[in-house]
Order: sequence, then C-alpha cells, then structure tokens
Amino acid sequence: MSHNHDHHGHNHQHGHDHHHHHAEIANDSRALKIAMACTASIFVAQVVGGFLSHSLALLSDAGHMLADVGALLIAFLALKFYSRSQSDIEKLQQYTFGFRRIEVLAALVNGVVLVGICGFLMYEAIERFFHPQEVLSLQMIFVATIGLIANGISALVLYKSHHISTRSAYLHVLTDLLSSVAVIVGGVAIYYTHLSWIDSVLSFGISLFIIRSALRLVRSSGILLMDSAPPMVSKDVIEQALMETDGVVSVHDIHIWQNSPGENTVSAHIVISSDSLHDEILKTLCSMLKEKFSLVHSTIQIESQNYSEQQHCDSCQLQNQL
Repeated sequence: MSHNHDHHGHNHQHGHDHHHHHAEIANDSRALKIAMACTASIFVAQVVGGFLSHSLALLSDAGHMLADVGALLIAFLALKFYSRSQSDIEKLQQYTFGFRRIEVLAALVNGVVLVGICGFLMYEAIERFFHPQEVLSLQMIFVATIGLIANGISALVLYKSHHISTRSAYLHVLTDLLSSVAVIVGGVAIYYTHLSWIDSVLSFGISLFIIRSALRLVRSSGILLMDSAPPMVSKDVIEQALMETDGVVSVHDIHIWQNSPGENTVSAHIVISSDSLHDEILKTLCSMLKEKFSLVHSTIQIESQNYSEQQHCDSCQLQNQL
C-alpha cells in the first residue's frame, strides 16, 4: 500500500519573529512619517522658489518631490495595511499567503510614477533649452540648499528600512538628495557664467538619472511578482543537494520563489527508500535548505517509491522532461 505524506517544514520561531517583525514595521512607519513631512516641506519651498527664480531645474525637482510625497504615502499605507491585515482572520482565510506582496505592488507603482514624471520633465527641459529664460541663481541655490538638508534628514531615517516599499521610498529620497546637490552645483555655475541653458541641461540630466533608477525598481518588482527564484539560488544545485541526502531516491516537482525580498520558499516532492526514515529525512532536508540556501519556508512532500510510480501528474512529468 502506498502512503502519501504531506509535511510542511516551517523553520521559524513564531513568538520571536512576530514581535521582531512588528518592531520593524513600527520603525519603518515612523521613518516614513518623518520623510513625508520633510519632502512635503521641500515641495512647497521649491515650487515657490522655482517660480521666483525662473529655474526649471528647481521646478523639475519640485515635480519630483510631489511624486515622492505620493510614493512615500503609498509605501506608508501599504505597510499599515499589511500590518493590520495580519490580525484580520477573515482576510487571511482568503489571502492565505498573507499580504507581503502589497509592498511589492507599492514599489512597482512608485517606479511607474517616477518614469512618467521624469519623461515629462525631460520634454520640458528640451523645450526650455531652445527657449531659455533668465535664471536667478542665488534664489535657486538657497532653495536647493534647504532641500538638501531636508532630504538628508529623510535619507538618514529611511537608511535602515526593512521592507521593499520603504526601501523604494528610500530610493526616491536618495535621488532627491542627489538632485539637490546637482541643482546647487548648477546654480553656482549659472551665477558665474550667466548661461541660463545650464538649467535645462541640468534638469534633463537629473531626470535621466532618476528614470534609470526607476526602471530598475520596476524591473525588480516585476521579477518578484513573477515568482522568480531568489538571486544566486539555482534549481539544479538545490536538486543535487536534495539528491545527495541519505535515504532520498529521487526528487521532482521543485519550485523556488520569493514572496518578498528575503522571504524565500521552496516546495518539492521527495521519494524515499523507506518509510521508517521519514521523519529523519524530513528534518535533515529542512535544516539543509535553511542553512545552505536560506530557504526558511520549505514544503516537502515525502513519497514512497510505490506511490510515486503510481502517480503521473502533468506537472511532475513536465519536470522530468525538462
């Protein structure tokens, strides 16, 4: 008689991890609040300063700030929603994997918004290059310096963030910081050379730099949503490691994916030589996957040789053909 044993190897310390995770959420939420206050203040200052100084670079940076206020707000709401959902039993009955992916979706939205804003700013920079306006460089430098200080505070509080949505917000703030430096340098150059077109070139360069970072963010979020294997983790290598375990006859139907960065999961069907070795092999496999490959969530289906030979599911046959 064949036996089908489904076992889940979950290698976590629930109490400690639960409190640690809540502490991470609280720290990230506090950092996001500070960053939102700073970024909103910079936005107002740059809009006023941009109009007074006729600086497109400053107004471009203000538009970027507005997008970043929205990005920070999205990240904050995503984090709050995820935190509250963990105690909502009804929702967890429907979304059995939890709500970690909402952070990935927030990061994706942030990246797409940045790409759109930067595209518009690059168009405006080209228009201004052919139709330059006088730029009041001293006002431009003063406002950009205020932005530099506020962005520095935001970057500092977001630096040690733990969640992808908060890290995407950190990326926004970091690009803001670099943009402020560029605007100050540009203002100094305009002050000494009186060449207003420097402002347009500077605005285009800032937007180009930001759009590259935004595209990387969109790409990394998309990869996560496609359930890709974690970086530097090879399916073939894991299969070989499983096969080398004493008592394992064969391995099939292996899947490796990321629920979110740092939360790696593996599932596999393992055929063993003897049912008497069931628990020992399961414990060995789960420990090996965690220690060697950082796969802390493992779902291992233990099968007898007789059961495996009788079952011919499409997914298993496909795996054997690959």
